[in-house]
Amino acid sequence: MSEIIFVAKPTWWIEKIYPGYCQFFNDFYPKLKEYNEVETLELPDIWVRDFLPVQNHKTRQLHQMFFNPRYANYTPQFTALIRHAVHNCFPQAKPCDLRIDGGNMVLNPKRNTVFCFEKQTIFHKSKPEEKQKAEQILKTALGVDKVVWVPREIGDEICHIDGYIQFLGDILCLSNEFGMFSWRISDKKFKAIKPFIDDKNVLDLPYQIEENDYLSASGIYVNFLETTNTVFIPQYNIFRDEEVFDVIKRYTEKPVVKVDCSKIAEYGGAVHCLTREYFK
Repeated sequence: MSEIIFVAKPTWWIEKIYPGYCQFFNDFYPKLKEYNEVETLELPDIWVRDFLPVQNHKTRQLHQMFFNPRYANYTPQFTALIRHAVHNCFPQAKPCDLRIDGGNMVLNPKRNTVFCFEKQTIFHKSKPEEKQKAEQILKTALGVDKVVWVPREIGDEICHIDGYIQFLGDILCLSNEFGMFSWRISDKKFKAIKPFIDDKNVLDLPYQIEENDYLSASGIYVNFLETTNTVFIPQYNIFRDEEVFDVIKRYTEKPVVKVDCSKIAEYGGAVHCLTREYFK
């Protein structure tokens, strides 16, 4: 089983919005290419995880969620430009009537489960029928049997769950600051994923972020990318880099590749946010 990794092509337009992306791409692309099949897309934005179609992990069908975020620099005109570009690249994707970013979906195919933060833009808590509809759309689009909704953290403007949890194989990785199970969102929210945790399948990854900068992803290590062949780990030129690299190597037999995200993470994401993988 192999996949194609998609990333945004560096252009003058992209570099104007995200100074430093070209340099990041020139470092990252050869590493991706060494281990995986890679394709670049000419797009208005770099966070392809959020707006490219999702894939049903059983049927391989692509499904396009409705992308319309309320954060960062996404004006209505810019968002419409992104949606138009994506449709041109993937006209075969089936449209879905659900407003959710790809960064708010963390999939565990082995357990047929997807984890998402609850948001009012997805469904209203007072309307159970909206929640049921959202769950059915996600189950169909992703090929999963269960949707786990995690209450959003107050003050989190972006609310993307791939900045909090990630899977390394079947191991659940958590952003953690103080020790085992001390997840960086509150205990109340932690209860939603607790049934999926035991001592054998959980891994704490440290994080180091500036709490007053909600947009920056600098220091968030769970935003890594695992492919069939490789694990790509973000690095931020801080003292925890080597610690995380050594920890990940102990939990996988795949090559672990360092990716310098110190500059690009200031704009809101790292390796996972910048890529989208599709199985053939």
